[in-house]
Amino acid sequence: MRKTGLALVVLMAGLAVTGCVPLLVGGAAAVVADEVVEQDRGGDGLF
Repeated sequence: MRKTGLALVVLMAGLAVTGCVPLLVGGAAAVVADEVVEQDRGGDGLF
């Protein structure tokens, strides 16, 4: 029973991390786009 519980915890953690990856990638892309606009046009950038 203990191995089954541990396997479930690992599975749930994996699913949680997988679900957050698009948010992290999207956030990183927004930060990079903001930096590019700041360097290109000056000022405050997009945000």
